[in-house]
Amino acid sequence: MPLTRRVPALALTTALIALLSAAPPSAHAEDGGVAWTVQTADNGNGAGRANFSYDVEPGTVLADTMIVVNTGTEPLPLAVYAADAFTASSGEIDVLVDGTPSQGAGTWVRVDTGGLQLAPGQSADVPFTVSVPADARPGDHTAGIVTSLTTTDASSSLSVDRRLGTRINLRVAGELAPAAAVSEVRAEYHPTWNPFAAGTLTVRYALENTGNTRVTGAETVSTTGTLGLLGTSTPPAQLSEVVPGSTVEIARDIPAFSIGWISGSVRVAPEGVGLGAGSVDEVVVDFAVPAVPWSLYALVVLIAAVTVVLVLVIRRRGASRRPGDAQAT
Repeated sequence: MPLTRRVPALALTTALIALLSAAPPSAHAEDGGVAWTVQTADNGNGAGRANFSYDVEPGTVLADTMIVVNTGTEPLPLAVYAADAFTASSGEIDVLVDGTPSQGAGTWVRVDTGGLQLAPGQSADVPFTVSVPADARPGDHTAGIVTSLTTTDASSSLSVDRRLGTRINLRVAGELAPAAAVSEVRAEYHPTWNPFAAGTLTVRYALENTGNTRVTGAETVSTTGTLGLLGTSTPPAQLSEVVPGSTVEIARDIPAFSIGWISGSVRVAPEGVGLGAGSVDEVVVDFAVPAVPWSLYALVVLIAAVTVVLVLVIRRRGASRRPGDAQAT
C-alpha cells in the first residue's frame, strides 16, 4: 500500500513507496478518482513475480518491463525513475526521492521513459535495462522503479507526492557473508496504577545489516527481576527483512513484574535471505533498568502506616486502662 506525506508546496515533497518484499504481483494506489497499479511483466525473466529478482554475474546486462495501468477515472501524468532502495528505520522498504543521487544499484538501472500520460483505463509498458558493473561486489543490491504523481492542494498550500513502484533485487555471484549487529539497546519501565498487575517494559534497539546479503531473523527478549525473581521470556518474533547497509529501529513492549530493578538481554538470531546465504551467529546484548512499581510501594507504605497507627492506638488504650485497674484492686 502506498503512503503519502503532505508538506508545504514550496518545500520538496517527500513520500514513501510500496516496495514490500512480500508485495503482490500488482500493487495499487488509490485516492478518489486517481488510481493506478504497477506490476511485473510476464516474459522470459519470469511470470507472476512479486518483484524483480535476478541472480547475476558481474558485467551482466539484462532487460525487463514494468506495466503501469490507470485504474482511476482521471487522466494520470506520472513521472518514472529508478533509484537506490533501502530499509527505512521503521522496517519498511523505501527508495530515494526523485532528485536524490543514487550511489548503488539505482545507478545500474536505466528506464527508457521519464514520464507517462495515461488516460483512464490505459496501460503502458515501462522497459528498463540493468547493467551490472564488472567490479560489482558479491551479494545483494537493491533498487526500485518508481511511478510518481505530485499534486498541489490550493486550499491548504500543500503538495502531495504519491509514489508507487516495484522493487529490484540483484544478487551478484561471489562469496556471501551475511552479518548483523545490535546496538543502542535501552529499556524503560512503565508502572501501572494497579499494585498487583504487571507493568510494561519497553525495550528498544537498532539492528544493522553489516553483511552483503539481505537478512531477517528471530528475536527473543528475556528479563529477570530483583534477586533473580519474576523472570520472563518472549516467544521468538520474526524480524523484517533488512537490506545491506540499512539499520532498523525495533521496539518491544513486554509485561513485567518488578520490585525495583529489571535486567535482561536481547537475543537476535539473524539469517541470510535466499539460497546459499546461510545463518549468522546469535547476537546477545544485555540491559538493565530501574523499575519502581510506585503503586505497590504506595500500598506497602499505606499498610505500614495503618499498622503503626493501630499499634499506637492499642498501646494508648492499654496504658489508659492500667491506672484504673490498679485503683480497683
